[in-house]
Amino acid sequence: MNDFSRDEMVDVLWEHPEKSLAAIWLMEGTQVVAPGPVIPGPIGQGWEAVNAGDFNSDGMADVLWRNIDQNLVAIWLMEGSQLLSPGPIIPGPVGRGWKVIGLSDLNRDGMADVIWNNKDQNVMTAWLMDGPQLVAPGPVIPGPIGHGWVARSARDFNRDGMADVIWDNEEQSLMAIWLMEGAQLLAPGPIIPGIGPGFHVVTAQDYDGDGMADVLWNDTERNLMAVWLMEGASLVIAAGPVIPGPLGRGWEARPAADSNFDGMADVLWYATGTNQAAVWLMDGTQLLAPGPVFLGPYDGG
Repeated sequence: MNDFSRDEMVDVLWEHPEKSLAAIWLMEGTQVVAPGPVIPGPIGQGWEAVNAGDFNSDGMADVLWRNIDQNLVAIWLMEGSQLLSPGPIIPGPVGRGWKVIGLSDLNRDGMADVIWNNKDQNVMTAWLMDGPQLVAPGPVIPGPIGHGWVARSARDFNRDGMADVIWDNEEQSLMAIWLMEGAQLLAPGPIIPGIGPGFHVVTAQDYDGDGMADVLWNDTERNLMAVWLMEGASLVIAAGPVIPGPLGRGWEARPAADSNFDGMADVLWYATGTNQAAVWLMDGTQLLAPGPVFLGPYDGG
């Protein structure tokens, strides 16, 4: 979820990976204001709209397309729910197994950069961007020592205006926050015990309005979530309560930011296989109001 309409409230990016389609729905809080048109992806098979961030500093999110089979990406600049300009096709990092895990500003230029993770090799790298163009691919950085680590998201944990990377080890129920300075590792944070078996880190967002990222956890099998408030890379201020998700099976908590203009991130739920979503408004670690379930774009058969 990102702000596509410059109203400082988060909107919803839908994607249809089998057909290489995307659609942006403008939201007002938990309500759908305007479902945008279905937009075809780059020419060819295998493209997915995997993430969104503001790449041209216009206050409106843009879409990153990824072709995992061909190891290619493309950034499409958006104006609301409409395509403004499709960017060039860019080869991903050398080798197989790379995945985009975050689009955040790493060098304080007001434009999103791209953070990659290769979980099989336990490494990450960051690409500094200038709009849809690649400026500088950063070095490959080894992850935390041991097996099972995955870089999940990138947000600013130490209030320096540069995104940092959160690592998750679901098998061992551990996490770690690495402070970044541009594409370089500034300081790897300590290993922090997680909630327990079944939970994984979904994303990092600011849930208490202090300007520092916090952690959203999800247990997809038991349909549970929790928010942990953080201060920097090492201090858990408050481990929030475990909260049941929407009724029914197949729900997953997805990355989300502020949906109701209160300065605190909220949660987007998506039901895999049923094309349903819901926005839940949060007040720090507490559930403020569960929004209504709404259906996504029509599949078209």
